[in-house]
Amino acid sequence: MLLTPLMVAGVVLAAQEDQKYELRWGAAVLGGNWATLGSAMLEDVLRANPGMTGSVMPIGGTANVMGVFQGKLNIAFTKADVVGEAWDGVGSFAALGKIRNLRILASLFPEPSQFLVYADSGITTIPQLKGRRITAGPKGGGTEPLTIKILEAYGMTIKDVQWTPLPFNGGVEQMLDRHLDALAYGAMGYPAPQILNISSVHKTRMLSLSDEVVAKLVKASKGIEPYTLPTNSYKGIDYPVKGISSSVILIAHETMPEDVAYRVTKTLAENFDRYAGTVKAMALGKATEMGKSFGFPQHPGASKYYKEKGWIK
Repeated sequence: MLLTPLMVAGVVLAAQEDQKYELRWGAAVLGGNWATLGSAMLEDVLRANPGMTGSVMPIGGTANVMGVFQGKLNIAFTKADVVGEAWDGVGSFAALGKIRNLRILASLFPEPSQFLVYADSGITTIPQLKGRRITAGPKGGGTEPLTIKILEAYGMTIKDVQWTPLPFNGGVEQMLDRHLDALAYGAMGYPAPQILNISSVHKTRMLSLSDEVVAKLVKASKGIEPYTLPTNSYKGIDYPVKGISSSVILIAHETMPEDVAYRVTKTLAENFDRYAGTVKAMALGKATEMGKSFGFPQHPGASKYYKEKGWIK
């Protein structure tokens, strides 16, 4: 029997769909948005692509980039500004030099800066955090690097505050007991469950960044954009809060096969609107903006899908 071109195409497509590939998906520690979202996304990808297997690895923002760079992970969540540092070989990656084996699969949603203090603390600006007990989340987590950059933009370092790395849940407990003076999240999903929890018990205040500091940070770093939280973003916050954001992005190792990257991207795009029911922060993103550029390369498989959809040129 002669095979027609259509039959040959069908055989090739079936072979691609059955291709074995293990996804080692870097997310974050349990209890955060990334862990929840990673599990939901991986479940959809495996269901839609029977040849794939995989697991979610509870690691974190900067460590996820290292994991992909070293080949321990082949797909991971991180933030655009963290990849910007890795690409240029600066900040946390200065000792390693420029890391150029990372590729973007998707932009997911922005994470804005969120600095929370008690309403009766007398603290109204970032410089007033000098000498105070603050946490930016867990050491090596995705919130920490941008918090440090914000302090530096004000001429401060972590030595100017009582720097207290804590798991997110630990930070909430310490704030509820008033053993900390501030949550200082350089970038955190909005609405942040941690802030919702604290604001339900204590009267709180959110700190804006100055226009000058916002402009300085946006100019200095890839992946950072201005962002303003709306009035009534949290209980008692009856004013807009100026700051910055870094988008949560999904990255892959450059060796990920093009058809695997294409099928992962396609599955996530087709389920994108549903993820807001799993993680509220996903409501800030749009499927049509998954192909957003941040100044470093997109994976060819992801680009192929976005071009087919007309979302990028």
